[in-house]
Amino acid sequence: MATTIPITNLYYLLAYAWDHKLSEAELVAVDADSCPDLNNLFAKILATATHHLVRRGLDRNYTPFEEETSRIRGRIDFSAGEKVQSRTRGKLVCIYDELSPDVLHNQIVKATLRLLRNDQEVHTDSRKRLAQSLEAFYEVGDLRVTPRHFHRVQLHRNNRAYRFILHLCELIHASLLPDKSQDGSRRFRDFTRDERIMAKIFEDFVRNFANRHLPEATVSAMHINWRASELGEKSSRMLPRMITDVTVAWPDRKLILDCKYYQEALVSRYDALRFRSGNLYQLNAYLTNKAAEPGWENVEGMLLYPSNRYSFDHRFTLHGSHRIRVSTVDLQKQWTEIETELLDLFESKEPNRLQHQ
Repeated sequence: MATTIPITNLYYLLAYAWDHKLSEAELVAVDADSCPDLNNLFAKILATATHHLVRRGLDRNYTPFEEETSRIRGRIDFSAGEKVQSRTRGKLVCIYDELSPDVLHNQIVKATLRLLRNDQEVHTDSRKRLAQSLEAFYEVGDLRVTPRHFHRVQLHRNNRAYRFILHLCELIHASLLPDKSQDGSRRFRDFTRDERIMAKIFEDFVRNFANRHLPEATVSAMHINWRASELGEKSSRMLPRMITDVTVAWPDRKLILDCKYYQEALVSRYDALRFRSGNLYQLNAYLTNKAAEPGWENVEGMLLYPSNRYSFDHRFTLHGSHRIRVSTVDLQKQWTEIETELLDLFESKEPNRLQHQ
């Protein structure tokens, strides 16, 4: 985006996108004064998140250990014992599992804590808090984090508290510039200008916002089947998958919402501003195919963009039955105003408008 999202709003976006429950104390602590740049924002959030994590206790898992010992423990590895001639010393090589915090997700968190604790751009109080959290990771091994490590982490019901912090760690490492300054400080790319990263954050934010604020509705990312006949198995595999960003199903109303994050929400054609045609074609495909299912005949559609140079809200009807809304939400407003704006959009009211910002 050409405009800058305020630090507090950015924190809200990330918290909703990663389904993190924010306390009032956490929100008060994140503002432009305490977090003047991404270094300090990342450090502030990471320090708070790991503080809660350490208080809960680090996740542990059974890790295999190999030891030469005089006491039988676990499974005896005879071949390994012969190689080191353990019997001559009255010992055996045993392999056993032991409950340990030295697991991949803790290694990732430790590496990220150390990265920001050593950053000279980060405020002293945040670096102290990061150092305090690091003390709890003394049994955790060191790791040089790469993108593939995040795909190898397995989260489940017992360690779901790591979900938010691992999303944060992944964003920190993805935003890290390759070089560091002579004083050892790190600089981060402004990820809000990366449409690929922000498209995912914006989509997850809107879906989790709807899930949290619309208790009477079922919110999901829905898979839609193509309304096709005489479709063979091979042909079926060739069709593109249709998965909505956000589907909201009330008892008496259905809505398919597609979230878009662009530098420019509108395009200029022949000196006139127009909607992005590909976005409308995609939404139309979702609606026409989903409408074939009972109960979805009058499903509504919405395209939602963060406002940039323009704030707009347009409504029309397709095929005589599908109400469409193409709108923006202003992420520079106060957060309470953003909440109200989003809830009004879900309620679908007010006429067309287009305003220059």
